[in-house]
Amino acid sequence: MRPIIGVACTKMYFPNNNLDQFFYVGSGYVEGIARSGGTPLILPLLTDADAPFRAMLESLDGLILTGGDDPAPHLYGEEPLQGLGHIEYERDLAELEVIKLALEMKKPILGICRGMQILNVACGGTLIQDIPSQVPGAFQHAQKGSRQYGAHKVTLQPGFVADAIGKTEILVNTSHHQAVKDVAPGFAMTGAAADGVIEAIESLDGLHVGLQWHPERMWGHDSDMQKIAEAFVAKVKQAKLQAR
Repeated sequence: MRPIIGVACTKMYFPNNNLDQFFYVGSGYVEGIARSGGTPLILPLLTDADAPFRAMLESLDGLILTGGDDPAPHLYGEEPLQGLGHIEYERDLAELEVIKLALEMKKPILGICRGMQILNVACGGTLIQDIPSQVPGAFQHAQKGSRQYGAHKVTLQPGFVADAIGKTEILVNTSHHQAVKDVAPGFAMTGAAADGVIEAIESLDGLHVGLQWHPERMWGHDSDMQKIAEAFVAKVKQAKLQAR
């Protein structure tokens, strides 16, 4: 059977409607998982104190954490710096609870952009709050235009991405101003840009992966990125078989 993979989504307002909120997620996440043999299921990040996250996670075989705003810096022991962006603290709390349960249940996780950052924070790591003001000589990581195409290279260490694409280097798109600073205990850095910014992390047991770029924007036209989606679906499927 096709594994069921939850795609975490948050709330937004639509233009000219500041009364109603809507759960949303980029279609690339959902379509890429479906093309790769998984069954995508949108997972709303509910903000109610009694949200049924455990029951929701029990229905899933794997989890994708999606992009979005900056995690609150006090969650990793820092004060807010001038370059910090918009915070959505209710999302932080909901997502931390979802991650805690996914880790407890040993569900494979793929964190993308903010998803990698909040996964790292949840597991005890820290973040660079603002690359332009904190990383001398950094590349332009907030790509201007054509964000569905590659902008800079990432050198890969042995691990999930290198195994998936069969290469030690990959051209990625980039749309972020934060990044992992201290990798969480139990994780290793498995990809970095030439300016030193961490672009991929992976848990030592191989179950949980974080990618700083947005492969879902490239899955439809880039074979390497599609291989990443397929490899994650295969990872989820294997974990489901082993859990029986």
